[in-house]
Amino acid sequence: MKPWGTWADVVTALRLPLAALFPFVHRPAWQLAIVGLAAASDFVDGILARRVGASRIGAVLDPVADKVFAAVAFLTVASRGMLTWYELLGVLLRDILAVLGFLGTWLFRRPVALPARAGGKAVTVAQILTLVAFIAASPLVKPLAWATAAIAVYATWDYGRIGMRRVGTVLLVLLAATSLSLSSAAAQQFSPPKSASGKGTRIGLFGFGVRSGLDLEGEGQLLLGVTLDMGNVISNRVRLRPSAEVGVFNGDNTYVASFEGLWRFTDDDEAATPYLGTGLSIAGHGNCGLDPDCPALWVNLVFGLELRYRSTFNWLLEYHGMDALSRHRFYIGLTTRRGN
Repeated sequence: MKPWGTWADVVTALRLPLAALFPFVHRPAWQLAIVGLAAASDFVDGILARRVGASRIGAVLDPVADKVFAAVAFLTVASRGMLTWYELLGVLLRDILAVLGFLGTWLFRRPVALPARAGGKAVTVAQILTLVAFIAASPLVKPLAWATAAIAVYATWDYGRIGMRRVGTVLLVLLAATSLSLSSAAAQQFSPPKSASGKGTRIGLFGFGVRSGLDLEGEGQLLLGVTLDMGNVISNRVRLRPSAEVGVFNGDNTYVASFEGLWRFTDDDEAATPYLGTGLSIAGHGNCGLDPDCPALWVNLVFGLELRYRSTFNWLLEYHGMDALSRHRFYIGLTTRRGN
């Protein structure tokens, strides 16, 4: 039986305090030392693990430490104006998909062991070079970030190609995990209620959805949100849906809470269900206390389409005309469906 921990795990754990320290260090020499120590710990813990054997905690701690350090370091780079939000996503693409893939296999109880690949190691090297360029205030930060993103796309394809031989379509698992990883443990056991006969009013919690999107106002913000299916009024096709979302990057964080009524043009058992609706939103932002017009009340128009994915989930594609059509937002996500 594998031991719970080894000296290799102690070396691995050093990356966590280094990650916590990095945003507060501004002198280039100390920043470079932190990156060097993190890279060295990643190299040394691998050697120790091969000599003394793997441990139970090491299988989880090592990737967690890697992802935490990378996320904190590159969020620090982005916060200082060196990278845009989409460049940040590109640099961290491999790490984001790795986390979502792990969550997906854990939620579906189909663990997959993928060996280290050259593409993954190349991404790590490119990330370190990008951090060094940031510390040196080099104009190569952005080119290196784009190169890292390109390598990450290849590494993702490479891991997906290997994983598909073992568990089927990995991309479906990753996209399903995007939705399920943001839900609570109770939601993981969600079983959609049977579709009703089509008449009557029912109020309650019948499902949930998770979506991400883009706000086309200004430079555009990345949107992350969650929706709830709170029942129907008079007809099964008239749905009540509260939602909440946050917008990040390109300015102050924005916050929107909405309540919408949606008319579904088809029944739940159809492969595609278009819908149209309207609602009200309360919108604010990070400096709301200094803005006399914040929070604001918006009137919104919603148009969307659900596409069947599984017996319990649908793809979600939506357009929102916010604030009387003065703001335009587009979303993609997953939502539970009232199954058969």
